[in-house]
Amino acid sequence: MDGYSPYSELVKKYNVKHYGVTSTRLNSLIESGEINVKQIKDRTFISVQSFEKYLMKVDRIRSEYMVLEEAFVRITGKSVRSDSKGLHRFIEQVGMETLILEIPITRNEKFFIKKSSCDKFLEDYISLFDAYKELNIDVDIKSFRDSLLKQGIDIVSLQNLYEYKFVRKEEVYKKYRDVISVRESVEQLSISPENFRATLKMYNIETFFVSGPDLYLGKSDFNFIKNLQEESLKELNENTYTYEEVELLHNTIGTSKADDNALKRYEIKGVVSPFVRTEKYKYKKVVYDKKGIDDYIARLRTERTISALCNTITDYPILLNEILEFEDVQFSENAQVTKGLWFQYTKNRLRNMSGNRETSIGRVIAFKYTTKLICEFTRERELLSFSENEINLGIFNNNVPKKYQGHVYSFLCEVVNHIEQKTGKRIMNLSNLKFKRESKKKISNQDEETYDLEEYISLYNYVKDYRLHKKLALDNIKYLKSTKDLKNIKEYKKYDSMWLYVLLHINNGWRKGTVVEFPRYPSHLFDKFNLNSFEDLEKLSLTNEEAEQVIRFYQIRWFEHNKNKEKATFYCSSELKLSMAYAILICEFRCRHFHIHEESHLIHFFNRKNEVTQPIHSSFFGGYKEGFKFESRKMNRTVLSITSSVIESTLNGDPMLIAQHLRGHTNLETTNIYIKLPQEHLDFITEQLFDTGYFGFIYHKVNNLLLGDNLTNRLEKTQKSIELRKLLGDVVKLEDMASYLNSLSNRDVTVGTFLEELPKEELKNRLNLINLGLSPAREETYQCFFSTCIAPKADCNKCPFSIPHFYSLSTITKRLKRTLTIYKSIAYNSQTPIGEKNKLYNLLILDYSKIIEAKQMFGAEIIEMLLDDDLNVFIGDLEELPDPQEEGLQPVD
Repeated sequence: MDGYSPYSELVKKYNVKHYGVTSTRLNSLIESGEINVKQIKDRTFISVQSFEKYLMKVDRIRSEYMVLEEAFVRITGKSVRSDSKGLHRFIEQVGMETLILEIPITRNEKFFIKKSSCDKFLEDYISLFDAYKELNIDVDIKSFRDSLLKQGIDIVSLQNLYEYKFVRKEEVYKKYRDVISVRESVEQLSISPENFRATLKMYNIETFFVSGPDLYLGKSDFNFIKNLQEESLKELNENTYTYEEVELLHNTIGTSKADDNALKRYEIKGVVSPFVRTEKYKYKKVVYDKKGIDDYIARLRTERTISALCNTITDYPILLNEILEFEDVQFSENAQVTKGLWFQYTKNRLRNMSGNRETSIGRVIAFKYTTKLICEFTRERELLSFSENEINLGIFNNNVPKKYQGHVYSFLCEVVNHIEQKTGKRIMNLSNLKFKRESKKKISNQDEETYDLEEYISLYNYVKDYRLHKKLALDNIKYLKSTKDLKNIKEYKKYDSMWLYVLLHINNGWRKGTVVEFPRYPSHLFDKFNLNSFEDLEKLSLTNEEAEQVIRFYQIRWFEHNKNKEKATFYCSSELKLSMAYAILICEFRCRHFHIHEESHLIHFFNRKNEVTQPIHSSFFGGYKEGFKFESRKMNRTVLSITSSVIESTLNGDPMLIAQHLRGHTNLETTNIYIKLPQEHLDFITEQLFDTGYFGFIYHKVNNLLLGDNLTNRLEKTQKSIELRKLLGDVVKLEDMASYLNSLSNRDVTVGTFLEELPKEELKNRLNLINLGLSPAREETYQCFFSTCIAPKADCNKCPFSIPHFYSLSTITKRLKRTLTIYKSIAYNSQTPIGEKNKLYNLLILDYSKIIEAKQMFGAEIIEMLLDDDLNVFIGDLEELPDPQEEGLQPVD
């Protein structure tokens, strides 16, 4: 039969045994379809073509593949059983190409490895044992293996012997051939060994032994750190200043010392990483935003120049021109008519104005800002060529202060009326301008623009429910999946921003613009809460102490009223602290996870003017009173009015002037409103709206006399005694020191006796004065028990009747650090008189005792924030101080 032969003839013609085509295996090949057959009568004939094709397949497999035993003899030099444990996992890990036949060629030819993949493995991998010998590593092989694992280098194992464990040549050679010693790395980076170790830890970089006693790391890891250092130093130099550089800038404008409180707003913490602690950043923890400082210095320079001009030039039109020339305020060539008319108008007004020097200077400055406004608006054409609607959009809008709008309106009225009377032509309909002057009569009668007391208290109780608002704020944030959702997804109602917005209004007499600029919570403090996911935020359960720490961060900052640039402070009553802290942390979480840009503010309503829209309002107040409308201006006036009313109810004097001082208002009209306060609400309101951040012996003693001593007070006193004794030792060896401590103690006893003899009503009035900030001392951050100083020659910080405020801590901590540095410098100097040493040591004790009191009231973290140091480390420095009278001491190495 053509093309077919019986098996017996094929046996004669082909070496079937070599190809494993026994009669038994032939049947399997026929059944699988590898070989075709025909049946004629009872005989089987095999397709010669399919038979030869199978033999060719076997030849191809044998030429391209090898059986497992042969492959592992090539890899290890020894035979490995094909059923060895872990063999197939090893093959898969190293990526060798395999072939498994359903019908083996011979009994041992079922599982194959491609020869080229075996060659590739031998090219890429080396056994742990061979690598160890080749690199001549100066540690035992087990330590070598452990070092590789620590560095993240994968080790694949065929068997549990070092000859059968393999690593990629590229990885191990890169680590152990191209290396640099730790000592050389430290020298090249010019940082301390401690900072180098911290850097390695930050980026999980492992060091290892190669030969000799030195530790090494891979050149690639070193280059990563080096590049990072260069880029970071470049960024720091471009974007920040050190304190010394800020001082030099101050020197250029004739100021010897920078204002520490002003600089705080430009502080940047946490960016001086260990690997950049070199050159001028060697000992720095804090740097300052360069753009912010440059702007600040420019403002100071401008203010100083303008102040000098104001002090020397008495002709006010000339003064205005000089100021405008200094600030390079110029009209464009397209508005020369407007320029002439405007300067003629200002000249007439300034020549004919009445008032004292201060008022006149204020008018000049107002004209300066108005000139800037008109110059900017008339870049393209003359003012009178704009339509009424265009002028409304550009000038008479919510972004331009009313004062400057008023000057523009008066100017337009004068010019338009003059031109129309002279020409008889209508050039502008002034009634279409959106500016209306309010009469004093109307301003003085605006009770409808405040919430009544019951409304205020009801709203206060609503927003302080942190459990409710935390849940609703988190439920709302759940809708956010990406940054695009902040503006676009309708379900996100900005509940978190609205909660914080209302909380800030309820306790502070701030305008809307100041509230929406409430700053972000810093990374180094936020990270302590470990809020890395939404689930972490849901589980967050703040303690009162944790909430206090969040609030205190903002209380140590100075704020600025955005309208008049007056100094502002942040208030948060004790009952609102948990709500305020939750709202701040939730807003900060949203900023970190969903904002594209590094915004500096927490409150975002995601519209052009960043204001509360109706959907946002409805979402937050939907569960409150039906028909209630929250208005920023109305709440602002309510807080101011209640403030004035509290003062009027408890004190003599001008409450308007006091409210201006407390809330940063300069216009009497804005505070001339009163809300009648029933006696039962007076104490509640006083606690919610006024700062009680005072501490010290006098403050606590008066509170105790009015409220009664309690276990907490006694425990605080005991704790203070324990901490002072720990500092000085159980036995005070120095008679001068013991005498000084006794005098301090006796002084407190004497002052305490004096206070106990005063009537409680007088004590209460004095405490109210202090809490309202109306018993000022000669130093800004102190209050005085007496309305008139009884010891004008004594410093407030040493006077027994002075009462330090929370803000005093900044001054106290700086002074304490400064005194400590000076004392250390003279402690071992035998030429320094004992009296001077004792005096400094006494000052240290006095300030340290205040720090202890403040720590008990505000917590250690706040003190550490102000000290810019760990409190225990700082106390350790104090404890190591030598006794002032022990001469000839040498410092301990």
